[in-house]
Amino acid sequence: MKKMNRRQFMANTGAAAGGALLLGSASVKAATRSSKRLRVALVGTGVRGCSLWGRNLVENYSDYVQMVGLCDHNPGRVNYAKQYIGCDCPVFTDLEELVRKQKPETLIVTTEDSAHHKIIVRGLELGCNIITEKPLTIDEKKAQAIIDAERKSGKNVIVTFNYRYPPYRAKIKELLMQGLVGEITSAEFQYYLSDGHLAEYMRRWHGEACRGGTLWVHKGTHHFDMANWFIDSEPKEVFAYATLERFGSNGAFRGKSCRNCAHSGKCAYFWDITKKEHLYNLYTKNEQYDGYVRDNCVFRHQIDIFSKHSAVIKYANGVYLNYSLTGDSDYEGYWIAFNGTRGRLEARIEGFGSKEYNELVFIPNSRFSDKPAQIIKAEHQPGGHWGGDPIMLDKIFVHPDKPDPLGQQAGVRDGVMSILIGIAARTSVYTGKPVNIADLTDLTPMAKRPVKS
Repeated sequence: MKKMNRRQFMANTGAAAGGALLLGSASVKAATRSSKRLRVALVGTGVRGCSLWGRNLVENYSDYVQMVGLCDHNPGRVNYAKQYIGCDCPVFTDLEELVRKQKPETLIVTTEDSAHHKIIVRGLELGCNIITEKPLTIDEKKAQAIIDAERKSGKNVIVTFNYRYPPYRAKIKELLMQGLVGEITSAEFQYYLSDGHLAEYMRRWHGEACRGGTLWVHKGTHHFDMANWFIDSEPKEVFAYATLERFGSNGAFRGKSCRNCAHSGKCAYFWDITKKEHLYNLYTKNEQYDGYVRDNCVFRHQIDIFSKHSAVIKYANGVYLNYSLTGDSDYEGYWIAFNGTRGRLEARIEGFGSKEYNELVFIPNSRFSDKPAQIIKAEHQPGGHWGGDPIMLDKIFVHPDKPDPLGQQAGVRDGVMSILIGIAARTSVYTGKPVNIADLTDLTPMAKRPVKS
């Protein structure tokens, strides 16, 4: 939608979560940012930084946000990003210089996952607030460094869990808060990545554990945060299994990259980046600066993440979650269910879709009701990530003080608790033992999630 239409749409629908709780009692007008635009700088100009946090902000949020600087360790990439985003701000390869010269109020962190902690910690020390992409970071030591830095800084960190914002997920949260299923006793969460989607992770830096923390962390952080948010508790213990099949050293052949491979004619995963103009300009033309190959071989020996994942998470409130992440089919989507003392709530979502609504199924416990299963229609809206991205961005930049009755905006503690499940699962796979969350950082898991201040 055009900017004015989007503004009118959001003003008319509030946060559009499919339920009265999301709108709250305060009016939309009471929570709009002052006329002074927020000075932001983008650190990390990869594809997501350029799109959602770059061009999108410039085109749709220029009334509220002033982009004052772009920063990336790759000079070729950051210069191309400036052109693609359409901003007139200066570019930098050094964070300190950026902050000193441009004085941003907020840093938006969209670097490689392994570098998040460096930017977040130093940004806080330099007096900036932080908006960071998920995952917060990739291991417990880096997580503790962020915890300590935020405590000392007095600044604010927002972790952008856009999976909390789609209207149908807000509807699930609302129903659980209203006690539809009673007290939750257990939950099931099965997530499916299509074969092609999984290959994309293997092709990029995400395929190396030291850079993305494995999919337990990079992808799982979304899922575990959703689970923590829905269950309204924090994880206590994790036990997991995982393995890598087909990719990495399992392949029968390998090449330097897809575009320079003698086996491209017989490889099921051949991908021609030269036909993707934006990606070619952003990455391939700038390989000489940092050596990053965007169309890397999915069979390279450096791949050490997993493709098949299964875990049991015990929560501090006694709930058990059975979780799996599978990437070995042509199906994309997930199935989640909550078992409670008064019934069971299920949701099945296929891909990103464009339906007007999603169906939730509530099966009452026969001890309390003789009614049949109930189908609840939950609203679907346009926009990235099932309509979640525009709602999240409006909350951050347009209505930052608007009431948040569902607790959708996430901070450091939320970010830490989600990645700790993935970190614990990864450790459990390596050791064959269950892992206590309390042993990883100085945060003690709480039976009820604390409200973000």
